[in-house]
Amino acid sequence: MKKSVVGTVGLGLGMMVFMSGCKLLEPLAIAQGVTCQEEQNIAADGRLFELRDRAQNHIQSGKLDQAAKDMIELFQGMQAVSKNRERVLSFIEIVNGTQAQEGMLETLVNRLVEQGKGSQAESVLDAAGGVSNSLDTGYSYGKTRTLAGIARLYIQTGQRDRARATLARAILAETGIRGAAFKTKGLSEIARTYIALEDTIQASQILGRSLHYAQSIVYQDAYSQAWDFQPLAIYYGQVGQLDKALELARTIPEAYYRSQTFAEIAKNLADQGNIERAHKIVWDHVSDTEIKARILAEIGLRSAKQGQTDLVIPLFTEALRQANLISDLNGRMAALSPILIHYAESGHPDKALQEISPLERPEIKAKVLSAIALEYATQGQGEQASTIAGQALETVRTISEAYEQEFLLMDMVRDYTRLGLYEVAIQAAQQIPYSEKKQAILLALATEAATRGDDEIAVKAAEIMPINLVTVAFLYQNLGQTERGTELLNRGMKLVESLETNEQKFEVLASLAVEYAKAGQQSKAEELFTQVLLISNQVQENSYIWETVFARLLEGGRYDFALQLVRTMKEEYFQSSFIKRLVETFIQGGQIDEAYQAIELLKSPAEKVSNLIVIADKSLKVGERDVAQEALNKAFDLARTIPGEESNVMKFGGQMDAEGNWFGYTEVEDPMDRGSLYEEIAIRYGKLGENELAMQVVRSLESPTLQNQVQQRLACYR
Repeated sequence: MKKSVVGTVGLGLGMMVFMSGCKLLEPLAIAQGVTCQEEQNIAADGRLFELRDRAQNHIQSGKLDQAAKDMIELFQGMQAVSKNRERVLSFIEIVNGTQAQEGMLETLVNRLVEQGKGSQAESVLDAAGGVSNSLDTGYSYGKTRTLAGIARLYIQTGQRDRARATLARAILAETGIRGAAFKTKGLSEIARTYIALEDTIQASQILGRSLHYAQSIVYQDAYSQAWDFQPLAIYYGQVGQLDKALELARTIPEAYYRSQTFAEIAKNLADQGNIERAHKIVWDHVSDTEIKARILAEIGLRSAKQGQTDLVIPLFTEALRQANLISDLNGRMAALSPILIHYAESGHPDKALQEISPLERPEIKAKVLSAIALEYATQGQGEQASTIAGQALETVRTISEAYEQEFLLMDMVRDYTRLGLYEVAIQAAQQIPYSEKKQAILLALATEAATRGDDEIAVKAAEIMPINLVTVAFLYQNLGQTERGTELLNRGMKLVESLETNEQKFEVLASLAVEYAKAGQQSKAEELFTQVLLISNQVQENSYIWETVFARLLEGGRYDFALQLVRTMKEEYFQSSFIKRLVETFIQGGQIDEAYQAIELLKSPAEKVSNLIVIADKSLKVGERDVAQEALNKAFDLARTIPGEESNVMKFGGQMDAEGNWFGYTEVEDPMDRGSLYEEIAIRYGKLGENELAMQVVRSLESPTLQNQVQQRLACYR
């Protein structure tokens, strides 16, 4: 029934792999005759892609608890489906990352550990380990790499015994690896984990085996050789076999990677306190100017931290000289930035400040100025720190891209708050270009100040945005300071009344309604929300404010308010997107009747059917068969009312010829046409074991070809 598929690019290996199991590819695969095992995995792959995407978003937005739940469910789902090359590659990417960036699992675990949530991190690692352990000998390489990676992350959580047990399974898996190239990489990962365990004897033995396989390979290009020999050289340096490390580094034929390898070896030596030897290695062997400049600065910083202060200024002086040899202006500024930041961090903010004039790009200059200000604050020079921080904020204002301003300013707020530069932290927060981000970070700053008893800073940070002042007022009441809380509450409500635009009132009143509801003042919350509904008619539904308000209602647990608000919407496109999110929220909370109420608000029968299928899928997943069947019955009744042709084809891409004819396009059948939705309903009935109901749907299809296709799929569930 589906004519072709739409390709997906730019999502990374794992994303492309998961997309291959999603809706767009499903019917084509069926038409080509997939096995029942593949049929059953199709829906699972779509769910895995959804979970991976959701976990990534939650990590990026700092919602680590939800990200951990998503990752555990993702790994449980991956363990349940049959393994193929694409799924294993995707799992390796999640655990071990790519050459360009660390894996999602490492990012999540590190952030959980930073927040003191080590036990939660361990639960995620246990689930990941379950997937690795389920890989058979045909995927020994993937099993070895992922188990070694998981073992290293157990070390991060302090679970060294679990790390050793996991590493033992990695060593066993390695015996099944075939091919010298895979052997050397798998063994290198094991050696890396032994180094993390500080077991240099075992690491050395494993490195010897890895090197043996690497030396037996006839490399087709210099980059492949560098990919194998670079980590070996670095790891040999880390286990104390410096001569071997240098010997291997010399064999790397590509100059850039050779310089990079010598730099890493030197940095490791500097970590061990051997600054002079590290300096000599850089001087003798690192030919790339940018790498040489950067690594000299890193050695200089290590020298300062280790108390070898007489070497600090000479190292940074040479680092700066090397950076200034770079002919490309942007490249030179990019090299100078980390050098000057390290110079300040090494205890010499004055000298770093003297060298800042070549930094013409404001995003680079602002970052360096901020680092210098932080060092002045660390040294107790508060007045100078505030002055330089002010210069950094002035520089940020000249950055053209709002998102670049946001990232810098949010880091500044956190760093200035941590070191007691509260006034400039508030100024930095005020400059954040996006209202929602500004509100959240000002609230965090005010909450921290109120909790530690710094009333002046708490109020100054909170009163910038009325909603924050009301939230902090409730915080004071919870802390037992009722009088102060009431005073701030009254002040906050007066600020709300003074707001000028409907957009501002719409956002703030909705947030206030949530805050009053949280404080147990339900009648006041409902009174405020009545005002929200009245103002909503005067705010364009394509405004970001609608998204902000809706998200706050959901995050605050006021689904009843969200449902009322959605009822007032007039634009079908925006309303349907909010309803879908509301339906999913209701389903997750087991509120099926409320989900049906939300679906009834949809104007399109196809949209209603699609959401009812979501209810059926979620209910099937948790074993609520009666709920699933009820949703499917409703969906089938509604699907009969979808107007138009049974099959609608959409065209994407392509181009026009000289005569105006469209060619080279991709055809995809509309997944919301009546035939496609009938097909999905029939398959869900099949999963429920309701074969007669499934066949009733099949008989409703007009196309004999589609009838045959759906019956082939249904056979997998009998």
